[in-house]
Amino acid sequence: MPIPEAAKAAAQMIQDAAARSATPQTRLIAGPGTGKSNTIVNRLCWLLEQGVEAAHIFVVSFTRASANDLKERIVTACEQCGHAAAVTHIQVSTLHSLALRTLRAGGLLTRFPTPYPLVLDEWELANVFDAEFGVSSGIRSLTRQREIRRYHEAIWSTGVPDPPNYIPPDPAINTQEANTFGAFHTPRTQAYACVLPGEIVRQCVEEINAGNLDVVGLLHMEHLIVDEFQDLNPMDLQFVDLIIQRGVQVFLAGDDDQSVYSFRFANPAGIQQIPQKYPAAGLHQLTECFRSMSNVLHSAATLIAAFPPQNRIGKNLHSLYEQCQPPPPGIIHLWRFPTGRAEARAIAESCRDLIANGISPRRILILLSNRRALGPEITAQLEGANVPFTVAAAEDFRDMDIGRLLLSMLRIVCDGNDYVAHRTLLGVRDGVGVGTCTGICEAVIGAGGLNYRRIFYDPLRAGVFSARALRALNAARNICAQIAQWNSDDTIGARRQEIRNIVDDAVGPVAGQQWENFSVGLPDGMTLQEMRDYVWADTDEQQATILQRVYTRLGQEVPDEAVLPDRVRLMTMHGAKGLSAGIVFVPALEDTILPGTKRVPYPGLVLEAARLLYVSITRARAVCIISNAYRRFLNGRTVAQAPSRFTANLGGTFQQRPSGLQPAEIQNIVSMLAES
Repeated sequence: MPIPEAAKAAAQMIQDAAARSATPQTRLIAGPGTGKSNTIVNRLCWLLEQGVEAAHIFVVSFTRASANDLKERIVTACEQCGHAAAVTHIQVSTLHSLALRTLRAGGLLTRFPTPYPLVLDEWELANVFDAEFGVSSGIRSLTRQREIRRYHEAIWSTGVPDPPNYIPPDPAINTQEANTFGAFHTPRTQAYACVLPGEIVRQCVEEINAGNLDVVGLLHMEHLIVDEFQDLNPMDLQFVDLIIQRGVQVFLAGDDDQSVYSFRFANPAGIQQIPQKYPAAGLHQLTECFRSMSNVLHSAATLIAAFPPQNRIGKNLHSLYEQCQPPPPGIIHLWRFPTGRAEARAIAESCRDLIANGISPRRILILLSNRRALGPEITAQLEGANVPFTVAAAEDFRDMDIGRLLLSMLRIVCDGNDYVAHRTLLGVRDGVGVGTCTGICEAVIGAGGLNYRRIFYDPLRAGVFSARALRALNAARNICAQIAQWNSDDTIGARRQEIRNIVDDAVGPVAGQQWENFSVGLPDGMTLQEMRDYVWADTDEQQATILQRVYTRLGQEVPDEAVLPDRVRLMTMHGAKGLSAGIVFVPALEDTILPGTKRVPYPGLVLEAARLLYVSITRARAVCIISNAYRRFLNGRTVAQAPSRFTANLGGTFQQRPSGLQPAEIQNIVSMLAES
């Protein structure tokens, strides 16, 4: 039975009251599934109705994926409320992008060869920046390369080298390593026209404090809406505070119970301390949950009450399904297995049997707290049970060699000044190693008067590059010469065979077939720019939205396969934030996995692990199945596993299981989902 319309209307009235807050600062605490995104969109529409110019409204969210999702919601809402023309003027981005825009407007990015430097993504950080730092410095350990970069990101993001909940490297970063990083970082980011996470917000704050930058005057900002405020780090909070000091009206939305990004130096104290920092702030809270049924919500609430963040904001969440007659209670299963393999088999067979009984695969979500430790066994069992499944987009096609080659070509076609794409294009070709790429960049830096992007197009200066470097460069230059004839509005149909030829030559016929398999589901009329956005998208939902718009533009019926892939979703707990599913599996609730051995010495990180489990449970609408095992194969050997400390605070008792869901349990779940 769906939630009664009267119950929805009452909850939406509370959302509307928050959205129309007129105080200089507004804090919105929104529990899971209570309508935070809807309230943010309503806030924006209300501002437009009050006569605020769209170009004076800025919206930021924590990640590129969440910002893109929010932008799609805003586009739809503006079209529905008569403000479609405003969509192109409203700025929706990450805080990093806002900082870059501010510095660009202030003329403070002149150290880069283009006014549009790019923030490196995770793949680029590992495979370009860290890898080249390792070659240049002689530090071969991938772990150490990352630790040294993370040490600097900690300083940029917090102002101190040892912020709370930061796991310090062992051994500590020494002066020589720090100096070596500094000597590498500046010329490398200049050559590639890129920035690292954290450093650009820090620069923005420093320039504002020095009186060199007026963010409000430069951008004509009047209103700032910040989503996921609990995930901001101390430097982000300073940036927002400086904007507030200039008189900008702010709407700050989030939930301290869902602060799970300490690895990016987030701290829930930021959202908790708003009343003390801004006494005139309006304080609003959403407590009516549209997503989860009562038993699911109760289990999550029991957990977070036992492991609350310090200075937790009090909440009293209710499931709106309680208003149904009769109310569907929801299901929590707590399972214990002899081995990790038995657990994975039970999950896979349960998925198979649920699908056989009419449950759409897409309504099933499997969340992993440690993808490396748990992913191989789970995927093997899903494959063995013939369960259709998918991993997160960022972990699939895009980060394969073919995906990065394709994306780099499309990025260059759409923006010839994309330096990072040129570097990726050079390095993904078979036979071209990071040592060669490092040598090429260092030759450009050392030669003087050379621009990295131009070496892909201009005649090469004699005596600068080695014979190996010249072979790699000439192969990349050949690709650049071919795609220079393309335009961003060319269609896939017009360029499909040329792309295949380039892929075959650069990374081999196996990758060429991967391109064919990938592109067969894309319409021939899709432009190269649309395909770039599709490949670059972070989620299935974003890709589906792009496809739907392409088919609409072409005047074609949207095929079922273009809506959303009907497969079980397998992803990390962090990757599931913002998503929901009818049924959620959470395996391996064991102390060495969650909270995990690295977190255990740090009380703040143990509390964050509890919040991560809280977020995972509340992805479920009707059913959450949490499990663990007595023994698990980890790091090449079978080891005994102790139950997680969180198992005693989930509102039930873990039961020994010989297998997965039984027929009666499956029928109960099918009935429960039918009522939602």
